[in-house]
Amino acid sequence: MKVFISSILILLTTIVSYAQENTNDSLKTITPTIKDSRIAKLDAAYKSTYKLNGYRIQIFSGNKRQPAKEARLRFTRIYRKTKAHEVYEQPYFKVRVGDFKTKLEALKFKNELTKHFPNCFIVKDEIEFKD
Repeated sequence: MKVFISSILILLTTIVSYAQENTNDSLKTITPTIKDSRIAKLDAAYKSTYKLNGYRIQIFSGNKRQPAKEARLRFTRIYRKTKAHEVYEQPYFKVRVGDFKTKLEALKFKNELTKHFPNCFIVKDEIEFKD
């Protein structure tokens, strides 16, 4: 009886190990990509809800809206690919640009930006996810 049970256990372990080897080989050859619109919606909701801590460069601060809009417009004409954010923190309108994860990235861009905006400086801020 012991011999019978031990032989069945050995047989089952060999079958299971052989089946695992074959499934790994079959997974390498067949890799279907499934895209679900619900995942894209969930990803967009996550990105809109959660922010990263990072750095931005502040190029303007003043107590009037129109000069802030002009500074933002001037920036977007020069740097079309970099996003500009207009923020109102009572009583000041501020224009902050870029979404940088590290201070070094922000410093590199600030050095380039000082040609057009000499009084700009780096600030800690919540940044948006980049796609």
